[in-house]
Amino acid sequence: MENIKSVSDALDLTKEVYGVDDMENTEVGEFISSAPLENLVVARLPISSAQDATKKVKAFTDSYISKDVSEKGSYKLGDTVFHTSKSYKYKVPELPNFFKWLLGDITDEQVQTLCAIVGPTFVPKLRALDAIASKRGRRTEVIRDTFLERNFAESASLQIINCNTASAPKWATSMEEGERYVRS
Repeated sequence: MENIKSVSDALDLTKEVYGVDDMENTEVGEFISSAPLENLVVARLPISSAQDATKKVKAFTDSYISKDVSEKGSYKLGDTVFHTSKSYKYKVPELPNFFKWLLGDITDEQVQTLCAIVGPTFVPKLRALDAIASKRGRRTEVIRDTFLERNFAESASLQIINCNTASAPKWATSMEEGERYVRS
């Protein structure tokens, strides 16, 4: 190999190294370890372009999988479940009121200082908030509903669940190959 001059060259070389643990014993490894810096810099451009192209193909494929799974239910293939859900982020809409509840006897100036330090995107750790609520004899759901707001994403995003991990949901691990799971 003289040089990697095009995206096509870069994509062809990925076939050789796919699944290889040690690249040094491949044509690509030999090229990289012996090529002058100029050739490596020139090769990097089409390699980066090939990477961008495969990311686009993956994103395009994921959008179609997501659409299908959203309409027909989660799908299991091998040890992998393809699932969609709408993600959300918590927000504290009334940060000054939250700090007054949390800290009790605090001046407005101190509250403003705290708000300036933590910034408008501050969200408390949920377990810590629940622990404080429980310690004060309050229901954790009520405290969360009082001080936190959930902002859901516009559309559902694709989640790929590896059923071989301890954190995999039970509904996913109990699915059969090729089975669809529709939430009720």
